[in-house]
Amino acid sequence: MRELRRRGSKDDSRRMLVRQWQIVRALSSKRQGLTIAEIEAETGYSRSTVYRDLKVLREAGVPLTSESRSGATRTRLLVQAELPAIGLSALQITALHLARRALEPLAGTGYVTELDQLLHKLQPPEHQQTLRFGKRAAGRPQILETVERAMHSRRRARLDYRAASRNGAVTTIHVEPLLLNVADRDPYLRAYCVERGAERTYKIARIVAAELTETPFSHSPSKPAESAFEHSVKAWTGEPTVVKVRLDPAVAWLAPEFPLVPAQHTVAQPDGGVVIEARVAGIVEASRWVLSWGGAAEALEPEALRERTRSELAKALGHYEGPGPVKARPGKSTRAEGSSVKHGETGRA
Repeated sequence: MRELRRRGSKDDSRRMLVRQWQIVRALSSKRQGLTIAEIEAETGYSRSTVYRDLKVLREAGVPLTSESRSGATRTRLLVQAELPAIGLSALQITALHLARRALEPLAGTGYVTELDQLLHKLQPPEHQQTLRFGKRAAGRPQILETVERAMHSRRRARLDYRAASRNGAVTTIHVEPLLLNVADRDPYLRAYCVERGAERTYKIARIVAAELTETPFSHSPSKPAESAFEHSVKAWTGEPTVVKVRLDPAVAWLAPEFPLVPAQHTVAQPDGGVVIEARVAGIVEASRWVLSWGGAAEALEPEALRERTRSELAKALGHYEGPGPVKARPGKSTRAEGSSVKHGETGRA
């Protein structure tokens, strides 16, 4: 359950980058290149994974080419003579492309734009058809560009923001951006909110529109903006709280791999379980972390963490009380069959 929850997370992204780097390293060891079968043998990855990763690497701009030799198609890295005369090897260019993919959440900021311009110079003109430079995952470059301009010019930005506290309703606010932060590949903005008169954290994905204003900053932070994330599990900020969570013996060995926070303290228990002790910013994300383990975790302290976790579990259990949602036969409605579904008994979308 724990590993399934982590699919698509920062850990999966990290593993994918490592895997693709290993494929490129295998190719770099053979000047004449490797066939798909040889890459499989060298890396231990499946044929479908190799095909998929090679496609992603080509689309990212990695200097690869495929040639047919003796009836077999071999993939290789471009040699120095085929690369732009800028003094970088194919492996170095590949490392820059993979680094650029890791920085995708910050696309639109100045330093990522500079990296894009460098990578464009590294693209061999004669391979423009195979190296489709610039095909990136969808980010929020226009939003981030406006936020960064506001930060550098020290002028307020007007944001249309979908606030979770308002069930996603769009609210217009004025902020003075202080810091961009990335957690689980999602960019966040730490800013002073004029309307609230306090510093807040905003998820970039929830910003509908951003506009730079002419109004200068008025807020003078009493401490560095990054200090707000010192005890964050992800990006949540709040009062530092010491929490304790018990993990059952069956999952205790996974505690170092999926920590609550990097600086957590692990105490072994006589039955093989562990108790995790950590100082975190508030209990919201700590509760979500506890829930992610299912029945294999128990929130011990503080009582507020136990109560929040208990409340969420009770709410989830309520969706499964009574009969499940009635499924209609093809071409027939549940009403025609004389069935009815009570409000609240259907599963969530």
